[in-house]
Amino acid sequence: MNKISGNQMKKLILALLSIPILAIAQEVTFSGYGATGYKFFDRNSLNDYNQEAYFEGKFQADLDYGDYIEAQLDFRGNSTDNSVNFREFSVKFEYWEKLTLKLGNIKKPFGYEYLVNRDELIQIDRSFNTDRIAELGYGGRAVSLMGYYKFDEDDISFPISYYLSLFRDNAFRSGVVARFGYHFDDDFALAANYMFQNKGGEEKINTHGAGIDFSVDKKDINGYVEFFYVQDPDEGIRRRLQKRDEIVYSAGAKLFLGYKFDFDNSNIKNIEPFILAGYFLPNTDIPESHVIQSVIGTNVYLEDNVRIRLNGDARFTKNQFNSEYTTENSRVIFEVQVRFD
Repeated sequence: MNKISGNQMKKLILALLSIPILAIAQEVTFSGYGATGYKFFDRNSLNDYNQEAYFEGKFQADLDYGDYIEAQLDFRGNSTDNSVNFREFSVKFEYWEKLTLKLGNIKKPFGYEYLVNRDELIQIDRSFNTDRIAELGYGGRAVSLMGYYKFDEDDISFPISYYLSLFRDNAFRSGVVARFGYHFDDDFALAANYMFQNKGGEEKINTHGAGIDFSVDKKDINGYVEFFYVQDPDEGIRRRLQKRDEIVYSAGAKLFLGYKFDFDNSNIKNIEPFILAGYFLPNTDIPESHVIQSVIGTNVYLEDNVRIRLNGDARFTKNQFNSEYTTENSRVIFEVQVRFD
């Protein structure tokens, strides 16, 4: 008989605990997606695989407890570790017209990409910039208490959106994230972010980050331009141990633009080409070291909830000791996505 590991036991307990939560809800709706495909990487095949065949999925339960309280359970699985992870539990309290409180393991609202609902169908993988600063703590998920208001296009008299989140995670990080947005109309918005985080443990450090973005979200076209400037806590601690200045900043910019063409065709509903361009500077004092990302791709919608995705993601990396760029970790992605609700 196979023994159950500690992690497997924790996941089993969480799954069992979710049963009474589902049972007492007045209304439960389910949604999610599945995806499968191939990723082809520019890598040294002697050190790592340069091809990945994969599949992944999400199963989400939304629970309604009346007029003012909602909750969410989010489970994710993928072929990398052949396991299902309990990714999010959150509960929302909507007692006030311009304020919703949300408590749980939720996203830190730093940057435009973390505010987009990517669970409909994944239009494009998160940019290199967003992934990189999330590694520094400016993004990802944490147990948080967040108060927010999303702009309501039916109430143009209050053209504001805001998010204020207090968080603490298991990597000894705690802090506050603030985001404020002004909506010129239903389609255009300007937003700014600020984040303070304290990284605890044996080597403590306080860091700050800021960002600004301008976005357009219309029926056929969507896009955004974003800039950020964040303090690197990891490099700061390394430099402190070397008796050097611990203040190190990373900076970057990115531009995304996509357009959806309608087709009067029984087999294809829409074709959506898009581009993304990004520039990442790990240390603003060393401009010779940077990463340039260029993504060109298209999404083919066979139905509203069925899509074929093809991305070419070129990454050009340079450091101060090399005059030439490398293309390591550039990739081509072919994927089929199906959503359900």
